[in-house]
Amino acid sequence: MTLSSKDIEGNDYKQVKESWFARFFLLIVRLARKVPYLRKKINESEGGLSGAIFRCQADGDHFQATRIAIFALEKFRNKKCRLVPGMEHHTWWSFMRHATESAGQTDDDMLKEKLIALAENGIEPFQGIFVAKSFLEFSRWRYRAEIYDKAIEYAKIAADADYTWAEPDFLLGWYGLVLSTGNAETYLSQAIEKDERILFRVLNNDICKQYPSIIKRLKEGYSSS
Repeated sequence: MTLSSKDIEGNDYKQVKESWFARFFLLIVRLARKVPYLRKKINESEGGLSGAIFRCQADGDHFQATRIAIFALEKFRNKKCRLVPGMEHHTWWSFMRHATESAGQTDDDMLKEKLIALAENGIEPFQGIFVAKSFLEFSRWRYRAEIYDKAIEYAKIAADADYTWAEPDFLLGWYGLVLSTGNAETYLSQAIEKDERILFRVLNNDICKQYPSIIKRLKEGYSSS
C-alpha cells in the first residue's frame, strides 16, 4: 500500500462528498465516547490518534503532536491489518510523516533522534511518498547538524523510495555542489526530468548560480525558451 507523489497529486483534485453513512458513523462515535472504555479505544485508534495530531498541529503544539505520533508509531509497529493486508505499511509511515512534519517545527533534538531510530527500523519496504518525505526531512536535519554522510545517505533513501518525486534528486544535486561530492549535474538533470519546475529553482538558487557551466548545460538541455 505505497503511494507515490503522482498518486498524491492526483488525489488532490478529487472532490470528497460526505455520505449519510459517514454522518451516521460520526454520530455513533460521539455516543461511544461517552463510555470510558470505548472512549479510550477510540482515542488510541488510528483515527483517534490522527485526529489528536491534527488538532495539536492546528493549535501550534508541534511538540505534543510529535509525541502522539511517536506513541502511534510504537503502538502500530507490529500490528497487522487483517482486513486489508499491507495496510499497516501505509498506516505506520503516514504517522511517521506526521511526526517529521511536527518535529521539524521544534528544537527538540531528542524527539528527532527518536524518529530517525524508529524509521531506520521501520516497516519495509522503504517505498512510497511518506517514506521519501520522512527520510528527506532526516537528511535536512543531518545536514544542519553537519553530519554530511548521513545527510546524503538519507536523501538517497528518499530518492529510491519514490522515483516520481524530484525533490530528493534536487537536494542530492545541491549537496553535490555545496559539499563537492560529485554527480551534482546528474542529480539535477534527473530532478528536472521528473519535474520541469526544478529548472527554475536551479536557475535562481544561490549555490547553483556559482556554477554557470552547469547551469548553461541544463538550460540547453531542458529549457523550452
